[in-house]
Amino acid sequence: MMRWLKWVLLIVGLIGLLLAGYAKTQWDLITADLPTDLSDLHNFRPPTACQITDKEGNVLDTFYVERRYPVVMEELPDFVWRSFVAAEDRRFFEHPGVDPLGILRAVVVNFKAGRTVEGGSTLTQQLVKNILLTDEKSLERKAKEAILAWRMESELSKMEILNLYLDLIYLGSGNYGVEAAARDYFGKPAAELNPAEAATIAALIPAPSRYSPRTNPDEALRRRRLVLRAMGEEGWLDPNEVAEWNKWQLVLSPGGRGADRGDKTAYITTVRREVQRLYGANATIGGLTVVTPYNSKVQAAAVEGTREAAAAHLARQGPRPIKARSGKRPHFPETDCFRVQVPPNVDLFRLRAGAMEYHLRREDHGALVFDERDGKRRPLRSQLSGGEILAVCRDGEGERVRIDESPWSQSAAVVVHHPTGEVIAVTGGVGPGELEGFVRGVQATRQPGSSFKPYVYASAFKKKGLGQLSIMVDRPISYGSWTPQNYGKSYAGRMTIRTALTRSTNTIAVQLMALAGPEYVAELAYAMGVRTPLRPNLTMALGSSEVTPLDQAIGYAGFARGGVPTDPVFITQVKDAAGNVLATPGDGLPGGPKPRALEAGIAREVVDMLMSVVRFGTGRRAYRPEQDRGGKTGTTNNFVDAWFVGLTPTHTVAVWVGSDGSGTLGDRETGGKASLPAWMKIVDSLPDGPKRFATPDEAVLVPWNGQHVALRRGGIPSDVLAVPRIGDRPLATLDR
Repeated sequence: MMRWLKWVLLIVGLIGLLLAGYAKTQWDLITADLPTDLSDLHNFRPPTACQITDKEGNVLDTFYVERRYPVVMEELPDFVWRSFVAAEDRRFFEHPGVDPLGILRAVVVNFKAGRTVEGGSTLTQQLVKNILLTDEKSLERKAKEAILAWRMESELSKMEILNLYLDLIYLGSGNYGVEAAARDYFGKPAAELNPAEAATIAALIPAPSRYSPRTNPDEALRRRRLVLRAMGEEGWLDPNEVAEWNKWQLVLSPGGRGADRGDKTAYITTVRREVQRLYGANATIGGLTVVTPYNSKVQAAAVEGTREAAAAHLARQGPRPIKARSGKRPHFPETDCFRVQVPPNVDLFRLRAGAMEYHLRREDHGALVFDERDGKRRPLRSQLSGGEILAVCRDGEGERVRIDESPWSQSAAVVVHHPTGEVIAVTGGVGPGELEGFVRGVQATRQPGSSFKPYVYASAFKKKGLGQLSIMVDRPISYGSWTPQNYGKSYAGRMTIRTALTRSTNTIAVQLMALAGPEYVAELAYAMGVRTPLRPNLTMALGSSEVTPLDQAIGYAGFARGGVPTDPVFITQVKDAAGNVLATPGDGLPGGPKPRALEAGIAREVVDMLMSVVRFGTGRRAYRPEQDRGGKTGTTNNFVDAWFVGLTPTHTVAVWVGSDGSGTLGDRETGGKASLPAWMKIVDSLPDGPKRFATPDEAVLVPWNGQHVALRRGGIPSDVLAVPRIGDRPLATLDR
């Protein structure tokens, strides 16, 4: 008997050793790649959204890999975090990371229901799965999850775990964490949620799409009732509060987050590109706050002004020539939009988008309808008549299209606060056919016409010692086969350089270009802030070499800044998630003064001449005696592009009107007609500031023809009677 018992005990012992060895082996295998030191979790920072704000802290936009904003637990009402505990892990403060009772309860509940209605994972296990493990479903992963949950509970406090959980959990519609969800669903920070709203968000966790308050409000309310009831059972809400918050109407933030950012779309697009250029992928994960000089009032005026400019042009000129006729099948260009004119006497014409063909058909009663391949006819929203302009655009990523009325001219504007170089407003274009992501104010390279002349005049002043009261001769002149002509094809003879700019006399601008040299003028334009590559030749005097509206706004700002240019400043500060300033203009960001490009006295003379253009010349509609204003119109050959670029004592505004191609705007569509009204509207919206341009020590105001004009000291005598009469001699005898 004793021998038999010994054998039994020996066998049991051996089996026990084998099982222990097997368990130890499995433990080693499971834990081999698991971290043992989780102290780094104290400093763990999940990817957070980058915010773009104005100087007052108003959020203009966010961009992200995961839309997330860190939450500060101390600022949250207790019922916010308690709603998550009630929804997911009511024994959170009692278990060590794994809850056997919770697992058992889930098994019983799921067995009774015949399906999975409750999970057994704790909040800690869910957090482990989010940051330390993959989404693989296996017994081994569940074992790892339990081990790491226990280790995490040994390292972090319950509130630290809860804080991480509230920042990381996915809550639908691209929202990660309670703060992002609160802002998206209810338009407020998590600290301002009420218990019903907090319960609605917490209820999303098991199935964010199914319980979405936007797409399934009934399911969302049902889940909310369960969470509120659980909070009541835990004693976190009394019965009256549970009843009260169950009656709370579900009021969501209207529309959620849309891609359309309204008037500020072009500005935000430009800032985003600048952030990506400066910070790359880190911009979307580091929780940066990007502060901009954006001015909503000026931006709204710029958008409205440019839209009105395009609409006014369309009203004056009517629709453009027909671009598609019956039987033609134009492909959609890269813009995904195609503008056509409704044929006046044709009942059908066709467009093709990718592999799909669309028929635009006129019904018997005159309405236009879509006729797709399926043969179904879909009436357009408005009844259009022959000759009207349509923009036909792909709608989203599919092959469906939309048709809109569209102006065919475009317009863009840039506004710069020239003392700082801060760009406070940018527009990208007008109309439903606007190129997605193409910001014309920054990217469109167009011929500037006569608005380029200030660089030519300044170059001649700097290189040849001329001034605005120097005399030149407006006369026919040829350079090889090219004979520049004035707008009116007439010549006025002797005149001051000041008068030549005021009248926009082309022949004198070309003579000054020849004196200074095209390369010299191009170098000065670059130094003043023009970034677009120029083609140095004599025709550049009349604006033949393309620039952007931003080039012109920044270049003219250099004149207002006394000849000291600046980079355009779209970002005034970058701060990290803790609010520490990481970069400012000139210290990690573009901006700050650049090397002087022009003597202060010369710059003041140029500004003075631009003021003469506004008072007496092509910009006189903008003249206001109570405020100094200067500027220059620009109109290219065949009226393709129309500009007005101008200054106040505080701001520079560049406005362009034209088409995206090389089509004419129409006869006599000059900068003064097409662009100046938008410029005036924008200037009227600018913040208050000094009304007069300052005169630096390097310049002096002298009386001349009943006015006071600015002349630089030294180069030109202040006694205007002694001004060298350079224009008296033939051009060929002048020093070049």
